[in-house]
Amino acid sequence: MACTQPYWSVLQVGSQHLARQFARHGWQVHYISAPITPVHLARPFQPEVMDRFKSARRNPSIHENGRIYAYVPFSLIAPDGRMLLRSRPVARHWHKTMFPSFKRLLSRSGLDKPRLLYLDNLSYHFLLDAFPCSQSVFRVMDMHERFSGWKGQAQAMAQKIACRADLTIYSALHLKPYVENLGAGRSVFVSNGVDVESFGASSRSLERPACLRHIPDPVLLYTGMIDSRIDFDLIRAAASRLPQASFVFAGPLDFSRSLSKLPANVYFIGPVPHRELPALMHAAVAGLIPFDVKSRPNAVTGIRPLKFFEYMAAGIPVICARWPEIEELHSPAWFYERAEGFIDLVTKALNQEFDPEAARVFARQFDWKRSFEKLMSSLEPDC
Repeated sequence: MACTQPYWSVLQVGSQHLARQFARHGWQVHYISAPITPVHLARPFQPEVMDRFKSARRNPSIHENGRIYAYVPFSLIAPDGRMLLRSRPVARHWHKTMFPSFKRLLSRSGLDKPRLLYLDNLSYHFLLDAFPCSQSVFRVMDMHERFSGWKGQAQAMAQKIACRADLTIYSALHLKPYVENLGAGRSVFVSNGVDVESFGASSRSLERPACLRHIPDPVLLYTGMIDSRIDFDLIRAAASRLPQASFVFAGPLDFSRSLSKLPANVYFIGPVPHRELPALMHAAVAGLIPFDVKSRPNAVTGIRPLKFFEYMAAGIPVICARWPEIEELHSPAWFYERAEGFIDLVTKALNQEFDPEAARVFARQFDWKRSFEKLMSSLEPDC
């Protein structure tokens, strides 16, 4: 599995969940994340940067009772959205600067010919040549041109992979036109999901997380990347109107504009390990997805957030901006269009006007086990 986030990252996306499903179904998984390079030394205090350097020194780290071997390669250069690093020569040949070489990295674990090659990271396109006889899966989770600095480059790289992969899977229904435009030979929709067992645990068995120790109840919670998609003008207005509520944002901060002069009842608690998210959600009265769909509609097209299903599995109301991908799920989520509607729904959550069992029943349809089974049933029989 050639992916973007380290396996052990605080940010757990679909590929890490699918890696665990492979492991639970008896596969040995070699999970390779994006490389660490000297360029990262310019930002040594950014979350996980030093952890990635440490991981690169001890490759591989072993997880899931020896079923998952996780690697963070070291490379002198790697594709990046910045000017020189997004050039075609870098995209094609960066892996030749890996140390140790890719072949040597995997030979340490005795990997010869994998039965299946899984890619979600465009930079690892060269693996299709390295393992030409293996079945291959390309996972599309977003429109690649959205990534900063990659305009005009990323889609061409995605097309190359989609045309050669045996199967392309996509995580949201509204990504289908994009995948078809990539020229994928075979494609299938495999939804994002949730580990129902973890998030559906009884709240009585979960202690209040230490990160909430000094934050008063009731808690309105957002989890995940904190970036420009979030409507902080909306949060500012709601927090000012509802000073008795705590608006808590848990995740890496990738955005600083609009965060000044927020009310005192808005809290940023930083990244929270994924294993602690169930307890965090059970301590909240609602889960928020306050994306700015009016100013940035294209930023959410084809997005089906994992947090949506995790909030549901935890049995808390989801207060969500309205966009087609989410509306078409026909879930128990509460949608708003304007600030007044958002504030009304927060007030409704504070009054505990919600059926948690309806949310849990909905979430069970999207267990990661089902997504894994759909992926496997879509592959050729010899896999």
